[in-house]
Amino acid sequence: MPRIITKILFFALYLTLLASCNTLKYVPDNENLLKKNSIYVNDKKKSESELNDFLVQRPNQSTLGIPLSLHFYNFGNPDFEKTFEEWMINHPKKYKSYKNLFSKKQTLVVFNTKKGFNNWFINKGQAPVIYNEKKTKKSVKSLKDYYISKGFFEAKADFINHQFKEKQVTIDYKIITNQQYYIDSITTEIESPILDSIYQLNKDQSIIKRGNPFVFSDFENEENRLVSLFRNSGIYHYKKNSMKFWTDSLKQSYNKDIILKIPNRIVNNNDSVYKIPYKVQKVKQINVYTDFSIKNRGEKIKDSVKYKGYNFYSYGKLKYKPKFLVNSLFITPNGDYKDSERNTTRSHLRKLKSFSSSIDINYIENEDESLTADIFLKPLKKFALSFDLDATTSNIKPFGILGKASLLGRNMFKGSEILELAFQGSFLNVSNDASNSSQFFNAWEFISSASLKFHRIVFPVSTSSLIPKYMAPSTNVDISVSFQKNIGLDRQTITGGLAYSWKSSKKTGHRIDFLNLQYIKNQNIDNYFRIYNSEYEKLNDVSIEITGNELPENTVENYNVILTEMTDFLAENDNQNNYPEEYDKVSDVNERHDILTEDIMVPVIAYSFVYNSRKNIKDNNFSYFTAKFVSSGGLTNALVKDRNEDGQKVLFDVPIAQYIKTEFEYKKYWELRKDNILVFRTFVGAAMPYGNSTTIPFSRSYSAGGSNEIRAWRTFDLGPGAERNTLEYNVSTFKLVTNLEYRFRMTNKIFSALFVDAGNIWDITDSNLVSEEAKLKSFSSLKNIAVGSGFGIRYDFGFLVFRFDIGFKTYEPYLLSDNKWFVNYNFGNAVYNIGINYPF
Repeated sequence: MPRIITKILFFALYLTLLASCNTLKYVPDNENLLKKNSIYVNDKKKSESELNDFLVQRPNQSTLGIPLSLHFYNFGNPDFEKTFEEWMINHPKKYKSYKNLFSKKQTLVVFNTKKGFNNWFINKGQAPVIYNEKKTKKSVKSLKDYYISKGFFEAKADFINHQFKEKQVTIDYKIITNQQYYIDSITTEIESPILDSIYQLNKDQSIIKRGNPFVFSDFENEENRLVSLFRNSGIYHYKKNSMKFWTDSLKQSYNKDIILKIPNRIVNNNDSVYKIPYKVQKVKQINVYTDFSIKNRGEKIKDSVKYKGYNFYSYGKLKYKPKFLVNSLFITPNGDYKDSERNTTRSHLRKLKSFSSSIDINYIENEDESLTADIFLKPLKKFALSFDLDATTSNIKPFGILGKASLLGRNMFKGSEILELAFQGSFLNVSNDASNSSQFFNAWEFISSASLKFHRIVFPVSTSSLIPKYMAPSTNVDISVSFQKNIGLDRQTITGGLAYSWKSSKKTGHRIDFLNLQYIKNQNIDNYFRIYNSEYEKLNDVSIEITGNELPENTVENYNVILTEMTDFLAENDNQNNYPEEYDKVSDVNERHDILTEDIMVPVIAYSFVYNSRKNIKDNNFSYFTAKFVSSGGLTNALVKDRNEDGQKVLFDVPIAQYIKTEFEYKKYWELRKDNILVFRTFVGAAMPYGNSTTIPFSRSYSAGGSNEIRAWRTFDLGPGAERNTLEYNVSTFKLVTNLEYRFRMTNKIFSALFVDAGNIWDITDSNLVSEEAKLKSFSSLKNIAVGSGFGIRYDFGFLVFRFDIGFKTYEPYLLSDNKWFVNYNFGNAVYNIGINYPF
């Protein structure tokens, strides 16, 4: 405990020193740094709130009370010379000393480097906010206008500035609201009968009601509601600003009467201006131009088809089947005009990814007052080819060069289908010492994948009554094949899947993996003990303990010899009685060997549900929930009859994995204030083998740790439970993780985060491969939840976020000592994580 106290004191001292840095470095003489704003409403101080948004001038952004962005700016020099010649004139002595050491060209390089660093600090930091009385008066007016907009028509506002310290001021904003005004009655004067009828049918949904405060934004929202209501009820000509709300300003009362006035439509015809009532108009004709471009504008149509009330035109041969394209059209033939139908049509057409995102939908009024809708589609190129070259590294692949070629095909079967083909090849060096290899690249990997997306449900019977087209249904068919040479166990993997997805609302989505098949075959199990060296070490320890002799050297050539030593030891019955601990250790190694070298067939059927309340990319107050239910091998085992020598059912001579699995994840985001976000996340998952299987396939098991969850441990390093082992890859069948992260801005592009991660994995199958400490027996097993905490730095490039997080081991359930808190809470035992974008 004294160690952690020392660290806390050191961190506090660091913050104190940072806070004591000269914040006034670039504050001019006779000027003041704006230190703080305080807002008092009716003599009561308001905490951080929406009122701050109305202040024109705010102090430098601070974190934990420290203006880090200002300190960052102060590292630079805003008066740094703009040119090398200017620098030479201003610094003759320094230039002379540089000239004695470097050539003029080298000195120029030094100058440009210093200038680059200086500009980086200036651009990424924040200049000191200098107090400006004019801006303060604008803030006073903004605050007063805000309260007037909330119905406090007699509100008063003022300010007082205080000299806080030398060259620093604080501002107190004083607001007296006085009495708030309310709505007494609401009447209407709507000249067009059809508008009045629509209003009366929907007046219960009105935002302005008797007894409500007189709030300006409510009137704006009510106008928007009515505009949307009318324009989605066939009133094509109704425009915004065609209505007015009136009130009697002479009435001496805090309760106001409201009159909603909507005059008839104003028509400008030649030199005449007159009024006519609004009418409901129908869309009589819908024309879809499937290959429109600026070049063919005005040319003659060469191909056309009429289908279900839609007219499809092409300037060449029609390349889209109308029966599929109509699934993305929501404007109803001979139906009332609706804004929502135009917007939905545009949205669904963009999702096809076959046309340019600039989709024009125009309406023309016919002589009989009906409407014609013209939809102009600009096709994208049918094929797109891309290439990528990258370097890769991992614990099994120390270094490699990766090349990838991708082909994107659009409208493959005239139904806007999207085909994606990818070919990826890697040349790798997997030697511990590259100098011992005759060739630097001594391993390779090849992956080929294909996916085909249909923007509809492809099924033998129609599903349109259950999943209508407005739910944006789609069918995805995927297949991939991978081959390895001299990588791990040289695993060959074939995966294929058929999945259906749709959105039942803006917030909820569904996905059914009707069939997801994975075939795994290990071609080089002789490499097992080299990859899992800790397993070899356990066997070697037992051999030394019992025979006094070491096992043969851990090489590929000696794999069978080592394996025979292991199986012979287990086959000798007396060993279990004479060496029970050693026997259990070897037995565990043997079972893990069988699991990790197992060839397996994983046929999965799954259902996923997603709820996401996020309105748009700028929305930072939302919830996210997903649930997934998986069944593997149930149907396949019922259909397959062949069995292997162990009694397991097999397909293509490979055992069929049989298990059930369920997962839940919940995330909640709170925007505490601008650029300050608190994120909570929790994940729980469980997998249980049955029938044809006694274990979960390694690729479908749970691991703990890594840069996206429990960051104080590397992937596979944590768990199961409180078990302390030296396995390279720790996996299990139950997982629980909870994260809490506070994200905040430090400077213009640099963000930071403080986080706490908690979780672990456990065994729920009662396997004899793990100790009692690794099993989830009851709620008491949750005492073995590991806790990590730390901080991170994130740099926002705009198109991605570079992330560097440091995780400290805060609570380690596997430690043998009674004290498990903060034992290894230091930089030496910390885990340094690099990632792209946010972890969750």
